[in-house]
Amino acid sequence: MTDPSVQQVTPPAKSCGDKITGVLVKHWTVPDKHRSDEQDEAERYLFTAYVFGKYMTLRWVKFNRWYLFFASFMVQFCIGSLYSWSVLNNPIDFLIYGDKTKGMAVNAFYIAVGVFGTSTAIMGPWIERNGPRAGVMLGATSFLIGCVISCISLHAESIVGLYVGYGLFCGFGSGLCYISPVSALQKWFPDYRGAAAGFAVGGYGAGSVVWGKAYLPIIDATSVPDLFIVIGCVMAFILYCCAVCLRNPHFDFHVGGLNMHGEAVREAQESFQRGEKLSVMSAHEFESIRTPTAREMEAMVDPNSQDTNSQVKKMTLIQAITSPDFIFLYIMFFGNQLYGLIVLSKLSTMCTTLFGKTADQGADIVSINGVFNCVGRLLFPLISDVIVRKFNVEHAFGRKCLFYYGLASQITVIAIVPTLIKNESYSAFVALVFILTLSYGGGFGTIPCFLTDMFGAFNIGAMHGFILTAWSLGGVAGGLTFNAKYNAAIKDGTTPVDAYVDSIYKILIVVCITGIFIFMVRTNPRDRFEKGYHYSLFGKRVISIKPKDTPTNKEDLLQSEA
Repeated sequence: MTDPSVQQVTPPAKSCGDKITGVLVKHWTVPDKHRSDEQDEAERYLFTAYVFGKYMTLRWVKFNRWYLFFASFMVQFCIGSLYSWSVLNNPIDFLIYGDKTKGMAVNAFYIAVGVFGTSTAIMGPWIERNGPRAGVMLGATSFLIGCVISCISLHAESIVGLYVGYGLFCGFGSGLCYISPVSALQKWFPDYRGAAAGFAVGGYGAGSVVWGKAYLPIIDATSVPDLFIVIGCVMAFILYCCAVCLRNPHFDFHVGGLNMHGEAVREAQESFQRGEKLSVMSAHEFESIRTPTAREMEAMVDPNSQDTNSQVKKMTLIQAITSPDFIFLYIMFFGNQLYGLIVLSKLSTMCTTLFGKTADQGADIVSINGVFNCVGRLLFPLISDVIVRKFNVEHAFGRKCLFYYGLASQITVIAIVPTLIKNESYSAFVALVFILTLSYGGGFGTIPCFLTDMFGAFNIGAMHGFILTAWSLGGVAGGLTFNAKYNAAIKDGTTPVDAYVDSIYKILIVVCITGIFIFMVRTNPRDRFEKGYHYSLFGKRVISIKPKDTPTNKEDLLQSEA
């Protein structure tokens, strides 16, 4: 019975805004993962799938992490067909409008890019909770549905249906398939994060090479609408097969003396020597009740006193997304991808319109350009690994150096291209586009390991997905705006050359402004993890903004933290 003398307090009802906020926070919080013994046993083998609440396993081949390289490469290879879209612009415009220069088919590409990035941001935490296998399965299904809708729409000569089928469904499926294997490889290869990231997304560039050459022969053998049925079925089959191989490592996984977070195993074990962590408690609950060690309290004052990876490991997803370093990185990545994205979508058209080349010649350039995209995705992360190992620099700083180069090369190329277009210097134009695409692909290849080094292995799926919205924003805002301005200029009587040149100069301004933000991304752990905002240059602190009501001396800070 309830004591009548005790007044019952009814908690206040939550408002609609509080409920929505709670749902968003829950979605963007990646909880600690729990694995059963059954799952650990099943995933010792390569071919296993979770069906109707039970693991179905073929005990023929033992699993090895190197199998993930091939599976991830093939997943990226399939969805890399997106970068070959420019080959389809003229055939689709001619099919629907009877005019190859109508310029409407390219909007399907921009919509797909927009949905691609949005889906990766929204579904990133879901993939971290459910694993890469579920992500690729769902992505493959969505991609197949989108191809079927696109086929039906083109038979009906409906451009809107193409936007829905390819733009929405294929864009959504491609986004899920893109980030799922990348997230897994970053956990499986803490000793080769750059190589793992490069090889994972390198398949994307390789796919653009092959599909760019395959589209027109398939159209000749079937038709433009039936092309989507062919590629949809082929890609879905490959994606489903690869999904079976994908998985995350178990919690105790370590290789080369490192765990999945990049910590030395001995150092990681030291953090759990004080107190006993019960299996029913989450890591956050455990951290909230245990007494900090002297080493950890020292790290509160001097972040350099503790290993960077240990500090990064403690970051929550919300903390990572709202950090100034991620915001600056997001803005930089938007500018880094903007011009390359627009060129990729219109490269074949630029070759035929500006330089009078044939459609086959344009398709050849698209395929060769895909090779440079692939090489950039593979080469840049590998170089970043070499920088980290050879010069013994902080990992994130090694990745950041590659973006310095990418920024300088892109600004140089964009500034020169208008002159080449005016002078009809086709060979020089193509050469510079290849250099640009090398840097463009390098940015995509390096960003996963950069994010992992900055924000942790458990946050990489969501963080990678979120930063890809910068790429999709470039496709939607930049691509659609570029296309609309170009079409309007042509209607006003402007020549294609002048229309392109004017737009390219405007893009150059945007790239220069956004490029400034790469210098503001902090990789120094002392600056990043000390309270307030601090920035050091050549080892000397040049900006120091302390938070309000913060003790100024070391002894007071230790007492307040205790």
